[in-house]
Amino acid sequence: MAASFGALDVRDHGLASEGYELVVTPIRPSPPQILWGDGAALWCGALDAAIDDSDVDEPTRDVLDALEGLGVLVRSDSPDVSVRRASPPWLVSYQHELVYALLSNVADQVGIDIVFIKGPVLHWQGLRSKEHSGDVDCWVRPGDETILAAAMEKWGWRAARTAFDGTPVAHSLALMPGDWGCEIDVHTRFPGVTVDDSTAFDLVLAATVTRTFAGTQVLVPSPAIHAVIYALHELRPVAGRRNTPEQRSAAVRALTSAGDSTIDVTEQLGAGFVLKDALREAFPDFDPSGISTPIPSDWGWRSVMSVPRRQLAAVRLLPWRQRARVVRRLVWPARDASRRIRAASELHPTAVFLVRVKRVRDGFVRLLRGD
Repeated sequence: MAASFGALDVRDHGLASEGYELVVTPIRPSPPQILWGDGAALWCGALDAAIDDSDVDEPTRDVLDALEGLGVLVRSDSPDVSVRRASPPWLVSYQHELVYALLSNVADQVGIDIVFIKGPVLHWQGLRSKEHSGDVDCWVRPGDETILAAAMEKWGWRAARTAFDGTPVAHSLALMPGDWGCEIDVHTRFPGVTVDDSTAFDLVLAATVTRTFAGTQVLVPSPAIHAVIYALHELRPVAGRRNTPEQRSAAVRALTSAGDSTIDVTEQLGAGFVLKDALREAFPDFDPSGISTPIPSDWGWRSVMSVPRRQLAAVRLLPWRQRARVVRRLVWPARDASRRIRAASELHPTAVFLVRVKRVRDGFVRLLRGD
């Protein structure tokens, strides 16, 4: 039987000029496989029924064995594998589309719920003009990010370590790509949302719709919820800088496009503090006094311009038992958690130590100067 963790029919794609017909992600950790000719025909033929080795000639058996070796074909006595037919690519990057399908299938394999947010789905829903995003964003229930990261490590992704890992300050876990070349951001909460993290995820999950990525049905937010998520993304402070007029306009356009049901979603997610002005602009009859406006806990530190002072403000939000650990990570980070130290990792240990000391000194100076 044919098997995959995502499959694309590229006969009408630019890859067809090379004679390629299908791009199939195997069901075990390995790169996508490009099929053409007899291999593509046999894989498609094995979608609906198992192919009996005794009914085919030796060259065909050789191709079947090769497909099985690639991980895109399984024996009929193998555990059940959902059949995923190849679909034409609809993303600008077919590689990114395969990553969406892979993530969805891996999450299903390890038993966790996953919702894909932002990116090209916003364009598909008419909420954003930009088609492509450089990474893939998903949202999982708090605690499931480590399960997904461990599962994706087998496929070549590595979790990027930060000082705030495992604390309420961190809202996502970045997975850095290997050969796949596509970073993944695994969210467990979204900045600007003030309801409990698990409650927020359950609200989003309960109102999902489906979209096909590489033959796989994945879950994405409803347009109303997605418009709120996108508006929060556009209006959040970044490194102390407030949003631009262009970002505010993008937020208003998304809310307007999704309709006034975004008002109820804003209330459900506790995002009124961030979105009340955008909602008033999107819907002139909207009365902001009717919506709660709790201040997000992360809005204060996100609004601080100085990096050291911003980090210190974030540390103050943590329980006492976590503060010492985070401060230690900030002052003396693991090698893979600092670009400066990572760049010096090939040097003599003494030189690496001096780089660390200079980093601490520079940070202290910036803390005092406020830059």
